[in-house]
Amino acid sequence: MASRANPSESGGADFARVIASLLTAQNSCPVHEQCDSSCPKRIGVRRYRLMPDGERRDEVDMRAQLAAMNLNAGQSKQTQTLTISDNVPSFTYSPLARPDSMIRLLKIKRGIFRADPVDCELTHFDINSPPAYGALSYCWGAPPDDRKFLCNGKVFYGRASLERALKRLRAGFGPGEREEYIWADALCINQQDPAEKGSQICLMERIYSSAATVYVDLGDTEGSEVLLNDFTLRFGGAGGMGMQDTLTESGHPEHPLHYKTAFQALTQPWFTRTWIIQEVALARRAKYMFEGNIFTQEHLDSILSKDAMRANPSRLQELMGNKVALGGFLNYTKLQQIKNHNGKMDPLQLIQLTRDFAATNPEDKIFGLFALMTDADREAVGPYSRSVQQVFRRFAALQVRRGQTIMMLDSAGLQRRRLEGINLPSWVPDWTAQNTSPKVISTLCPVPYSASGSAQTHVQLVGDATGTGGLSVRGLLVDTIDTATHVHSAPRTSRNGEPDFLVFHDKFRAAFDELVSQGKSVYSNNEEAFARLLLMDDMYTGRNAILYSSPIVDPAATYQGALAAWREGRGFQAGMKMNSVQTYQMQASTTAVGRGFSTTRTGYIGLVPPLAQAGDLLVVIFGATVPYVVRRVQSGYLLVGDAFVHGLMYGEAFGRQDLRATDIVLV
Repeated sequence: MASRANPSESGGADFARVIASLLTAQNSCPVHEQCDSSCPKRIGVRRYRLMPDGERRDEVDMRAQLAAMNLNAGQSKQTQTLTISDNVPSFTYSPLARPDSMIRLLKIKRGIFRADPVDCELTHFDINSPPAYGALSYCWGAPPDDRKFLCNGKVFYGRASLERALKRLRAGFGPGEREEYIWADALCINQQDPAEKGSQICLMERIYSSAATVYVDLGDTEGSEVLLNDFTLRFGGAGGMGMQDTLTESGHPEHPLHYKTAFQALTQPWFTRTWIIQEVALARRAKYMFEGNIFTQEHLDSILSKDAMRANPSRLQELMGNKVALGGFLNYTKLQQIKNHNGKMDPLQLIQLTRDFAATNPEDKIFGLFALMTDADREAVGPYSRSVQQVFRRFAALQVRRGQTIMMLDSAGLQRRRLEGINLPSWVPDWTAQNTSPKVISTLCPVPYSASGSAQTHVQLVGDATGTGGLSVRGLLVDTIDTATHVHSAPRTSRNGEPDFLVFHDKFRAAFDELVSQGKSVYSNNEEAFARLLLMDDMYTGRNAILYSSPIVDPAATYQGALAAWREGRGFQAGMKMNSVQTYQMQASTTAVGRGFSTTRTGYIGLVPPLAQAGDLLVVIFGATVPYVVRRVQSGYLLVGDAFVHGLMYGEAFGRQDLRATDIVLV
């Protein structure tokens, strides 16, 4: 249920409408599932749609309607909650006769009380001839597996999230309203059998694409809040998914406040998990269960599509003010991009697109997308039993063999590392660290850089086809880092909660001024060079312009204006039209925060990975759009990460006569 804080007279009507939107289709009986209206605990008696002007439409008396349905006819009278005795034996799986072509499906028995344990039957079927079934997509959540289920009459222990999802399926649909059989991974796969698990993961493409419906359980909102003017909605425990008895508007997307329910749904953890990507992308039909609502895919699209957002700019601005919901919205758009892609998306493009989705087990960043890959891709990576080092290296080697080395290296390097105690080659991306490391430089500018000019990529895996001995790349070793300045922590601003840009700027500027004072700078106009460095040379002109930006015609002057605005506490607001100074602030905050500033022995300046240090080398790899920082070690070179070096971004290094092509081995 929801409670409110900070009540006042103003905004009361809006508050009531938001309550109506967020509590759509809640069941008001806390005791029974599909309550037949005879229960004295049932408090709701009418159902209606509340329109913006306060008018009630389609109002019906639910007690009379439910009594006429006689839902419990033919059922034995159950007067108390069922319990599972301690002496009931534990469930054990019967092996699948052919794990690579058979699946298990479960049939959920009806419950009377909400507290009744989930009771189901588990049956084996050939994947080529299963009955009509639905597939469950949900967020597993953290252990423990301490909830008791009855599975074929024996006790199965699972997580609370699975229990809640299956109870919603049990209570939320009347007879004939959903498929009799359900596929749920935690129950239908023996999670303790790695061989079976690997075989079933390879079947998930067929499992989810063959399901008549994919039921997405978005979880509960207990403890979350929604703000409206001076009101705060605080959500306690969620109601069940029984017969609807308050408001029905899920089928009416024109309701002007219904979008708030969808925005609240976007804050749910489901939108952050890797495994759900393939589950919803492959769905022929999807239904989303949330707080008593059942959204169809088409209904959510009508609220969250780009066209819908453009038609309602105030909604987009509202979304910009909620980081969690905005993150969910961006991930939702990625899911739709994958779903609507013509054919299978390239696996490297797929994993880079979904960098912000998380997985509990690091190797699941790859395996969680297996259903969207080809059989050849899956075979190249290998079975689920491989170690994370092998999985990541084999996936990286696959990209090299496919001619996508440079695109892959943009996600690699010591700067993009999270896994501890795992010896991962520096040229192999750690796919668990992509959302916590600096953004890939080559993707920040719509018009690409061209550091290597027209030079063609020349790479070779060393050792074997999976690169056990490293990756050989050809390039120009153009310079050596002389100084590296880093900001390891910065206070967050009260304005937007982001790290204070001035902390980065002031340290970077001091290092640059020192270079200039020593007469080492190679630039004819030092002020313009520093101003353009912080922009990574993106002046938001031509094809580089975006919806809310303004062109930066004079970088040095605009830099001074932006610096004054920062010092006065003025900034830009996301989702609003920006002048050139605000555009500069937005771009510089994106490029510089999280990176280091370096000077080189020949007088260049650059923005470099946070782990770069004096003595590291700058290399322009043939075929690459940006330079990279590498570090010489006994066995070869470590890739530190991508860099922006002002004066080396457009093929300038290839005009120097003192440089020769060199093959270096990244290890």
